[in-house]
Amino acid sequence: MKSDLPSILISRIRGLLLGLGLLFVSPLLPGCITTRVTTEPDCNTPANVTYTQQTTTAYFWGLKQPTDITPPCDRRFNHLNGVTVKSTFAHYLLSTVTLGVVNKRHVRWCCAPYVPPTDSI
Repeated sequence: MKSDLPSILISRIRGLLLGLGLLFVSPLLPGCITTRVTTEPDCNTPANVTYTQQTTTAYFWGLKQPTDITPPCDRRFNHLNGVTVKSTFAHYLLSTVTLGVVNKRHVRWCCAPYVPPTDSI
């Protein structure tokens, strides 16, 4: 009976090298998914508009939703101006390891600046 030990060993070494290659290349990839909702004027326009950020977590494939985010916007003009939802490689890795039980997202937003109503001429 002929032994296939060298071919099995070569196959395992190739798989290991491929896995190591993917492990080292994957952090170099840009952000995975980003969703941005923007209205006018953009948050970048006024100098005093600041961003607020929070990481949310959904469990059990979305069956347990993350808690709602209540933005601390000015109550006179309670509008969001820009929202960015981003997933990092670590979030996808965590989701993969937990088989989708834990899903994290990074949410970043800014409030629209207060614009007082103007009277008609």
